[in-house]
Amino acid sequence: ICYSQALQVATRGRHGVRSSRPLTIINSIRQTSDVYMKDDLNEDRVEKSGGIGRRSFLSQSLSSVLTVTAVASCPQSSKALAKTTRLPQTLVSSTFLSSSSSINVSGEAFQESVSGFVSGAALTFTKTFVKYPLDTATVRLQMPNSKYSIIKPLELFDGSYRGILLPLLSNIPGGGVFFAIKDATKSICKDAGMPKWMATSIAVGVANFPYWFIRNPSEVIKTRQQANIEGYVTVSSDGSEGKSVSALDAIKFALNSTESGGGLKGLYTGYWENIIYAYPADLLKFLSYETLSGGRKNLSPLEGAAYGATATAIAQYFTTPLDVVRNRIMAGKDATGTDEMEVSSSNNYFSRVVRIAKEEGFSGLFAGASPRVGKAFLSGAIQFATYEETKQSIGALFQSKK
Repeated sequence: ICYSQALQVATRGRHGVRSSRPLTIINSIRQTSDVYMKDDLNEDRVEKSGGIGRRSFLSQSLSSVLTVTAVASCPQSSKALAKTTRLPQTLVSSTFLSSSSSINVSGEAFQESVSGFVSGAALTFTKTFVKYPLDTATVRLQMPNSKYSIIKPLELFDGSYRGILLPLLSNIPGGGVFFAIKDATKSICKDAGMPKWMATSIAVGVANFPYWFIRNPSEVIKTRQQANIEGYVTVSSDGSEGKSVSALDAIKFALNSTESGGGLKGLYTGYWENIIYAYPADLLKFLSYETLSGGRKNLSPLEGAAYGATATAIAQYFTTPLDVVRNRIMAGKDATGTDEMEVSSSNNYFSRVVRIAKEEGFSGLFAGASPRVGKAFLSGAIQFATYEETKQSIGALFQSKK
């Protein structure tokens, strides 16, 4: 009875047009059942005594599942099947709802991932190029016993674009990957019913690991070139610092250097310190942005720039001590200016923060805070204005394809 009713309902379209796809599935149900019915003849004694045969139970269970699957391929027949069979309409409907819900969730996550990657790559290029001189000034001020001073800007910003090529080559794909993973993870977490702050916290944490895996080698070389570390800049005949060496030569020098172990390990110096720094900085930035914007989507570029600049400046200022430590570690210098390798390995990230506070005080912990906040206003405005504009453009493109 179940087979015949399912065959009549599932092969009938909305306007009485027959469909061949459900018919194929129904025929497979009958063929499967025929195999089990032969064995069920041997179990008549069990059924006559009021029980149910093992194979009979399996065949009936299997046929019920396959029947629902057959009708699922023809959604407009669900109500008719619920009326003509003993299958509850809620059971049939839940099959379609869960299926469409899964498609919607995966579709939204994919769209967020693509738009996040494109917007992340675009904003990273612009942000890296514009803020690079301020980033160079920050690194120079944060080095121990630095000869640079904010009251001597010409000297501070001299050669401020030194070593920019490698960061551009790595930051663009790194930024794309970060925003692709962050936006997709956040979308999935929100669909799972998590509050916005929790979804943001998880998404930022997940995205930081691959981001710094891509970016860390270039960040190490950039920091050492900005700080004029020997081997990463040329030295003129009079002993003064010259230009930075090429990106390829800098990579070769880092791989052959004994600092931080040399080899690939040397290029990933400060990886965990970067994670420890970046997570609270990014989390504070994105949570502040969502708070200032009220969680609204599709903001204008001007609104995105204003909220983004403020949120980034707040985050950058309060995480300056963490930035001081990570830059010194990547540069290979401790608080006294000696090689980091000579410092006891038992000194972890936070013990270094404490040591700087004791030896250099507040000025040491917040060294370079002024240019950091300056570049934060600039980079935050660029980042979120570009991000909002690109996200909306990609979203409109997806809508036009539907």
